[in-house]
Amino acid sequence: MEIPPGLIDTAAILRTQRGTDFIHREFSAGKLVRLRRGFYVRTEDWLLARPSVRFAWSTTAVARSVRGAVLCGETAALFSGLPILRTPTCVELATTLPGRSGIRRSPFLVLGADGSAREAREKRSYPLRYCLKTATEPVLHGEFRCTGLIQTAMDVMVSGNLSSALAVADGLARKLFAEGALAANANLLAVREIAAGIAEQPYASFRSRAGLVAALASPLVESVGESYSRAAIEFLGFPQPELQHAFHDRAGIIGRGDFWWPAQGVVGEFDGKGKYVDPAVRGGITAEEAVYREKLREDRIRALGHGFVRWSWADVDNPDRLRRKLMAAGLHPRNPGNSRKQPNPG
Repeated sequence: MEIPPGLIDTAAILRTQRGTDFIHREFSAGKLVRLRRGFYVRTEDWLLARPSVRFAWSTTAVARSVRGAVLCGETAALFSGLPILRTPTCVELATTLPGRSGIRRSPFLVLGADGSAREAREKRSYPLRYCLKTATEPVLHGEFRCTGLIQTAMDVMVSGNLSSALAVADGLARKLFAEGALAANANLLAVREIAAGIAEQPYASFRSRAGLVAALASPLVESVGESYSRAAIEFLGFPQPELQHAFHDRAGIIGRGDFWWPAQGVVGEFDGKGKYVDPAVRGGITAEEAVYREKLREDRIRALGHGFVRWSWADVDNPDRLRRKLMAAGLHPRNPGNSRKQPNPG
């Protein structure tokens, strides 16, 4: 992961033989926030930054100031290049010392009493959480030492909710497939280290949770939104769909559907915003052209006699609304009386 510009590292400035008096003056005036001793960000930049950017600054400050820091959990996933569902709530570091595990309050500090300072304090930095590990074999990703990809995924699969865990697990499956280490139709239970790691979990609940995620994980998932959708589909009790199914008509190939339920004849599409507003995702065409082509594709698929349902991130955040959309398209839960709501991830 690239470190967003804006982090002021006083040690790096001193190595250039420049002074840091101006930093202390700016900090005293409330123009800088201090993430940790020696690490600052302009108050205005902190207020305008997305949570993911503030998290990246905070994690970088921790990694550079804590001797031997090894990122773990979703923090390691993010800095190792695995997808995560949402910005983590704390910076996670691995430790082998039982007495060190737990959460440490963030040393974030901004001086001053004006509106900007008060607002910056409300957007506090992220606390540090030490996670107990029996052993770690860190892997270097840029300047960051992280737990290995398998261990990182296992940690999230054991401790995270299904939505967060499946996003990471699908990302790992996709990476292993790209490396030729996993077949397109396989899940993570086919990975020896994953299967062994699940079997070694001390509690049945951990084995059950990680086993479900590993069984659902697929290299065919193309976005975090699709992972989030599949987690919601599972919690709501609907059957899991086939992924990236190709459709044809007399004119030739129509395209691939994100989700396909052949028994019910229903096609599902997760509509992420990027599909229409991100030029890279649109492939150079205008947003209007992207919408028009999607409409033509949907019409051709419907003409085959299939049901068609679209949903957005907001629909997955609202499980009842997603359930209604799926059922209106002709899908039914496996066990209607036992379907479970998916809790909204934080």
